[in-house]
Formats: sequence, C-alpha cells, structure tokens
Amino acid sequence: MIFPAILAMIAATMYALTNHIDKYLISKAVKNADYRSLLMASTLIAGGLMALIYFFICGCTISFDWRGFIILFINAAVVSVAYILYFKSLSREDTTIVAIMFQLIPVFMLVLSPLFLPDQGISPIQLAGGLIATMAAVLITYEPSKKRFNKGRLVTLAMMALVSIAYAIYFILERYVVLDHDFNQTMFWTSATQCLVGVLLYFFAASYRKSFHKMLRTNGAKIVGLNLGNELLSSFGNVLSTWAGTMASVALVSFVSQSVQPFAVMGLGILITACFPKIERECVTKSEIIKRILAIVICVIGLACIEFG
Repeated sequence: MIFPAILAMIAATMYALTNHIDKYLISKAVKNADYRSLLMASTLIAGGLMALIYFFICGCTISFDWRGFIILFINAAVVSVAYILYFKSLSREDTTIVAIMFQLIPVFMLVLSPLFLPDQGISPIQLAGGLIATMAAVLITYEPSKKRFNKGRLVTLAMMALVSIAYAIYFILERYVVLDHDFNQTMFWTSATQCLVGVLLYFFAASYRKSFHKMLRTNGAKIVGLNLGNELLSSFGNVLSTWAGTMASVALVSFVSQSVQPFAVMGLGILITACFPKIERECVTKSEIIKRILAIVICVIGLACIEFG
C-alpha cells in the first residue's frame, strides 16, 4: 500500500506544479492577465499536440463513435469555460487559495455522479464530508483580524465553485465515455475535441484570434512551451494515478492525491516566494499560513468522508 500512496503523492506534486505554472502564465507571461491567449494555447496548440501524442500511443489506429465524440466535445466546451474562470481566479488570488477552493470538485462530483453514472449513491457520511469540504473553502475567505469575510475572496470562491462544477461534469462525462471505450482512445478524442474548440474560437471569435496572434508575436515560444509542459505534467500525473489505482483502491489513491495537492501547492508557493520572488509572491504571514493549514486539514477530513463514507 505504501508504493501506490507514493505514486499518488508524486502525481499530486505534479498537479501542484501545474497550478504554479498557470499562475506564472496568467500573472507574468501574458500582459494584462489576458486569459484569451492562454485559452487558445491550451486548446489549439496543447490540445492538438496531446492528440498527436495519443494518436501514436494508440498505434496510429483510431476508433470513432459519434455519441462519445459529441459527449467529449461538450466536455471540451465546458472545460474551456472553466479555464477562463480558473485563470481569472488565479489573477486575483494566491495559487494556494485557488488550490484549496479547487477541492470543491469532489463535492460536486459527489452530488452530480448519480445523475450520470449507474449505481452511484450518496451516503449520509459522504454528504457530511461534502459540507465539511465546502466549509473549508468558505473558511479561507474569512479574515479573523477584521472579523469579516473578504468580499474579493468570496467573488473568487463563487468563480471557483463554477469551475469545480464544470470540472466535476468534465470528469464524470469522461468516466462515462471510458466505461465503453479504451482509455487511450478516450484521451485522444478528449485532446482532439479540445483542439477543435480552439479551432472554432480561432475562426469565429475575433478577439481570441487577435489575442492569440499578439501572444505568438511577443512571447509565443515561452507560453506555448509552458502550456505543453503543463499538459505533459498533468498527463504523467494521470498515468501515475492510474498505475497506483491498479495496486490499491481507487478511493485511497484519489484521497491521497487530493489531500496532498493543496499542501504541495502551499509548500511550493512558500519556496518560490522565498527563493524566486520575481516569479511568484504569495502571502506568507504567520496568521495566513495557519489559516491555510487549518482550511486544508478541514478539507482533508471532508475528503476522507467523501471517499470512504
């Protein structure tokens, strides 16, 4: 059980790295936090290149199913909206804050799974876990010194709640397609439909096209490279999680990964702030760190109830 847990921890660390790279992209690499160019890079370029990689992984043989294709295309459109709100949230708050709010995804997956997947129910303990995890996300918006909730963080929380709903739908529908299809084939069409969303934005959304051209002229190589690196990190993290899931229960692997990620994001944030403040600077006051640790611990308790309840 130790080895799969280690794999899940490594995967969580990779996911944490992608969060900080995203923060750098939206706050440093593009001007005026222009999410449009980042969305184009993530869909049109990264999506296309990942589709090409999975094409070769599938042995250059691709199966096609209209029903699965339409579901994954809807998924790609949903996650594109989530990208926008996620980048906006990162431009407003520290990466650690956003990562803690990201833990609402399992809560919404818990609520929405019975609508899409067979034999999915919600136990009272899981419901309690969802409420506990939600409380953790709300806690991070509270300012004890001022005895009030931070309005700016409440707005960010609202956006991240929408992001979490979108990602919950994305993961559930992807799992629904995987039930009847090969995993690598599904990953190919997931990437291909993301690229298709980018193509449609390029031809039918002038502001996105202009932003994309401007990004390519000014800082294209760095942004495209970091986006592709992010996709590879995320994909490799998924491979490690899947591998760990073959040796231990999916619930355990999911719990370890989800629990470690916010701690890893916070640890990396403190390290980057101390060593590379020009890249990223998080709030590292004693009171803020204590509040973040408390929120993460509460969130972990909620996740445990969701996964094992």
